[in-house]
Amino acid sequence: MSATGPVLIVDDDEDIREALGEVLADLGYAVVKARNGREALSLVRGLPQPPQLILLDLMMPVMNGWQFLEAHGTDHEVASIPVVVMTAARQSAVDAPAVKAVLRKPIAYDDLVGVVRAHVR
Repeated sequence: MSATGPVLIVDDDEDIREALGEVLADLGYAVVKARNGREALSLVRGLPQPPQLILLDLMMPVMNGWQFLEAHGTDHEVASIPVVVMTAARQSAVDAPAVKAVLRKPIAYDDLVGVVRAHVR
């Protein structure tokens, strides 16, 4: 399989970032990782090729997922990048135009692979 990317993983939990990154890299996707929303915005603006998908945790320090989504929607450099929210909260309603799906933590392998394949070409 010839996957592409990059896929940006934004999560303050290093173990989650590494685990998701390994799964996607094993499938052939290019992966970029950020610890919070502010770092993610900075990375997106500095990458030679913007991510094709952002996997976004909601609960993070510095800039959380909600704040990132607000900035995402108003920043022309990142507004067109689809976002998949990752959350352990069972009642998180996420109503933002860029959000294409919500993955519940712990994330099932098939759910992760399915959503990435649906949005990354």
